[in-house]
Amino acid sequence: MKFEYDRLVDAPVEALWAALTEPAAMEQHLPGGTRVTAAGSEKLRVSMKIPMGFLRPTVNVDIRLSNVSFNDSFEFDFEGKAMGAGITGTAAMTVVPDAALTGSTRVRLTGTVQTSGLLKKISDSKIEAASAGFLDDYFASVERSSRQD
Repeated sequence: MKFEYDRLVDAPVEALWAALTEPAAMEQHLPGGTRVTAAGSEKLRVSMKIPMGFLRPTVNVDIRLSNVSFNDSFEFDFEGKAMGAGITGTAAMTVVPDAALTGSTRVRLTGTVQTSGLLKKISDSKIEAASAGFLDDYFASVERSSRQD
């Protein structure tokens, strides 16, 4: 499945960049209990509990950054598994300060996602909608944090 996301974030590029690349900055914008740890050079592990009915499995996603251009762009690949389901993919992220709105930054994400196991039973449109909703919540948190600074 191909995935695209584009949003103007009411935050300066430096704050947005930190929220996308620094474990401590990332954690504050993720659901409670989520941990982001450095797992080597340009590697991260995100561990979070996902509510699924009466279950709350821990999902671990390994992320590897590449072609990092500070405050501008990076590429990443990811892989995660939990309870008979898996997800892998590659993506490119760019951040561009908005010329018309001082303190705002355009974020663009394009990539491909492959699912396996139980996730294969969920339609691509539902996975895409859930992913976009997650990103909207994440960047709304970045905006709130940026306004408090």
